[in-house]
Amino acid sequence: MGQTSFGAACGGKALRLARLSRCGNGRSLVVPMDHSVTIGPMAAGRCPASLSLMLADAGVDAIVVHKGRVRTIPPRAFADLGLIVHLSAGTVHHRDRDAKVLVGDVEEALSLGADAVSVHVNVGSVGELDQLADLGRVAGECARLGVPLLAMMYARGEDVASVADSPAMLAHLGAIAVDLGADMVKLPFAGSVEAMRDVVASCPIPVYVAGGTPRPTPAGDLELARAALASGAAGLSFGRCVFEAEDPFAAAVALAALVHETGTGRRDRSVVAAAST
Repeated sequence: MGQTSFGAACGGKALRLARLSRCGNGRSLVVPMDHSVTIGPMAAGRCPASLSLMLADAGVDAIVVHKGRVRTIPPRAFADLGLIVHLSAGTVHHRDRDAKVLVGDVEEALSLGADAVSVHVNVGSVGELDQLADLGRVAGECARLGVPLLAMMYARGEDVASVADSPAMLAHLGAIAVDLGADMVKLPFAGSVEAMRDVVASCPIPVYVAGGTPRPTPAGDLELARAALASGAAGLSFGRCVFEAEDPFAAAVALAALVHETGTGRRDRSVVAAAST
């Protein structure tokens, strides 16, 4: 079935982790929507508030947004949708595009109703040490407050560009997440089911495979999703290939069906349209 264990999580952490996987098989489909800080607003007509309602009805397990964005999303969306508040930020306009800084904390995320928080680390970047320190600091807060932590781990920078998606590097990124206290880790795909399987096997916490840049066709995104799940990953963290799709609802339903091992999403499109108005 794949990687589904949340390790030794207990108490509040275990309860919040359970909210991120409602399909009964321990796997999750997460849709990150924190990109608006990094690259700007979504395309016209892709309002995060209405999109969140749509994703909940499509079978998505959780979304990732920044703290201010949470306040713009109708609370009813989170009746069927987990909330992960992203604590890292950086923009494409900075001279170091791999730079990340903490813009929130765990207590603030909890006050917004978060089920988990996430932190982004670019290993190999100029700011790597500061980002590692941030990850460790947030992990300590999460342990104290019983909040799950998703580490978004990437290898970025001139010195690591050639090995950024290699199994050895991805396994190292997973090890960093584990050693610094994360409960889940988001990693790029290693290029093949076999290579990614080795990465997943080396990591004792759930691995979520990143969608990255959307493939030319929806079929390409589904092919990546199938390969990721076949490798034993605990789930998918696919953002742009969902909210930039020609039909975001259809894209989310198709991915949710793979993750949840079902034939369709949760509700008919007509219900979603009514809920979004």
